Amino acid sequence: MGAILDALQRLQEVERQIAALRRQAAGKRRQADALQRQMDAKAAAIAAKDNERRSRQMEYDRLELDSKTHEASIAKHREALNRAKTNKEYAAILTVINTERADHSKNEQRQLDLLTGLDALKNETAELHAEREAQRQQLEEAERQYQAHVQATAGEARRLSEQREQLAATIPPSVRTTFERVAERHEGEAMAEVVRLHPKREEYACGGCNMNLTREQVNALRTRDEIQTCNTCGRILHLSSTSAQATAPTRAR
Repeated sequence: MGAILDALQRLQEVERQIAALRRQAAGKRRQADALQRQMDAKAAAIAAKDNERRSRQMEYDRLELDSKTHEASIAKHREALNRAKTNKEYAAILTVINTERADHSKNEQRQLDLLTGLDALKNETAELHAEREAQRQQLEEAERQYQAHVQATAGEARRLSEQREQLAATIPPSVRTTFERVAERHEGEAMAEVVRLHPKREEYACGGCNMNLTREQVNALRTRDEIQTCNTCGRILHLSSTSAQATAPTRAR
């Protein structure tokens, strides 16, 4: 293996370690963010319950006022009933009283239903607050773990970053640019080993995406110190020690 590909493999190992640290931190960050979203959803549910409770309370207050109005009206009509002078007048007033009693009864039943609903909403809201408090504590712990991880790995991250810069400086800029672009695309895995598919046939595949490679690409890796990339996934190809020591390259048919 040539000097460039050898340096790229060393750079790849460092890049892999850096990517692993990033994935660990990202996983802890995602966990905290997920808990924050759950808390936000719970807060929205609590707000919706509060709005519903206020709406029901307003309706209850209105019905209570209506009930007092009905009671006053019924009392007034009872007095008028006692003063009625004819059967027709008596019957008319009695009809009004019965109608108001029916309305009053409906109001009372609706008020009872509203009170039951308000009690249920109160309990549901209390449960939501308890769940959100539990989530808040979980979020605090997740944030603590994330910050602890960042602090614990800061030294290693700096060391790897410095090592990466040193290795990158030994690689031609154009090659380094290709490596960095592919590494970003594949989460730090910029290189892929060439896999021989059959021990007796010149058939090869990319170890990154498992797609076929040409013999020209493999022969170029055996004879020249320059990068070859997979036509499918774009990873930089390299030979295993066994492949590198294989027989002389065959001429493509």
